[in-house]
Amino acid sequence: MVEIMLGDSLPWFFPMLALLLCTWVAFASIEKRANEGENSVSKFVVPVLRWGPPIMLGWLFLHRLIAIFSLDKSHMEVLQYLPSEAGMGDQFTLLLAGQGGIELATCAAAIFAVCSPRLPSVQAMSTEASAAVQHRMMMFCALCILMGVGVLFPEHAYIASSPLPQQNIGSAPAISNALLPLLFGLMVMFGGELFAVSSVYTIEADFSALAKKATLKCVLLIVATLAWLASGPDAWVAWQQDSTDSNAALALLMVMHATVVLTAVLQPSRRIESRLAHGERRSVALLAMFASVGLIMLISACTLLNNSSNFATTAGANLFGLWLTSSVLGAMLLVQFMPTLGFDAAPRPETWWLRMMGLLIPMVAIAITPFGIYLLPGVWLALAWSMVIPWIAEADVATPSVAFVTAPLFGATVVALALPFMASQVFLAAMFLATPALIVAVAGMLIHKPSALQTTS
Repeated sequence: MVEIMLGDSLPWFFPMLALLLCTWVAFASIEKRANEGENSVSKFVVPVLRWGPPIMLGWLFLHRLIAIFSLDKSHMEVLQYLPSEAGMGDQFTLLLAGQGGIELATCAAAIFAVCSPRLPSVQAMSTEASAAVQHRMMMFCALCILMGVGVLFPEHAYIASSPLPQQNIGSAPAISNALLPLLFGLMVMFGGELFAVSSVYTIEADFSALAKKATLKCVLLIVATLAWLASGPDAWVAWQQDSTDSNAALALLMVMHATVVLTAVLQPSRRIESRLAHGERRSVALLAMFASVGLIMLISACTLLNNSSNFATTAGANLFGLWLTSSVLGAMLLVQFMPTLGFDAAPRPETWWLRMMGLLIPMVAIAITPFGIYLLPGVWLALAWSMVIPWIAEADVATPSVAFVTAPLFGATVVALALPFMASQVFLAAMFLATPALIVAVAGMLIHKPSALQTTS
């Protein structure tokens, strides 16, 4: 059999890449220990770990580029989509719209994370603050690639089939398919900036400039992604036709979810929750938050799964929806121990950890099963309420306006849970209709005055 790419000739490549990306999750601790060490070996390891993933991803893309432009018939993608007389335009289209686009996007995102201290908004910070931003961006980039690795780098794209196809089996993908890796890469880059801004509390630094620029870019990317999905791209249509089969569209939805939560929940919560008082009836507020979060997620997930054609019975869809909701809610409850272990730098660490699990666990669920995406609309609605409930339940801050916050948020939630079933594409409609609730919650709580001298209703 012809050996092609890395799955046949270098089977250790992707395990090594995954291992290096895992070190990025804890890179701050690794670099700190290396700097404290006196031997030269430990200091040599840090640049290797830092630049290893970008170099490996870059080499992966370069390998594909050479194969496509040399019309290497031992390369599966060339064998499948490029005839011997293929021109430069066909080759370029296949490179960007095929697997090469994913490789280029992930490589660019990794380089962006490593080089983040050179960003204008980060250069103005102290050395300690810029290093913290770099570490968090590397962590976010690694998490996004690791969780999406199964669909971003499928086995069939790197291992020769047996027997090999004797002739081209289809035309090259349309150039419009290149939008998927482009959007994925950009959201990993700019979402990483917001992840850094939203998670660094132990260092005194002005993150406002970085936050404003990243928020604007992420909002534009979210709108562009939703519009692109509504246009019916090939990857999204393929998943709708067989939702049991994962493809790169799931990785895009995964990182879009993270971007939405960072843009509309975690980053603005940094300002909103800093204005909360000591927290009279704080325990009641936390219990109400967990109850509402769990109920909204359960209703949304069960109704969306019931509307899909993947379950023969209502009981089966409801049971799977309960499992998905329990995974998120269970993680939110479990991490309430984190503040007692010293991870309590945020103004309200218990709610910060709750929202962080709302970001991460749906991504894990999607990595495990493609049905995990049915969690997303419910999680967005639940996290919108998590920003408002403390202000309603706690007695030492002013209650938000019923006319401008509570009532519109309740109405937006009801519409988002009920109206999608009148649309032809229920899941896509559910995602679109979940965004107004986030907008109402964020705008209302940013404008809301925290004084408890009198309540506004």
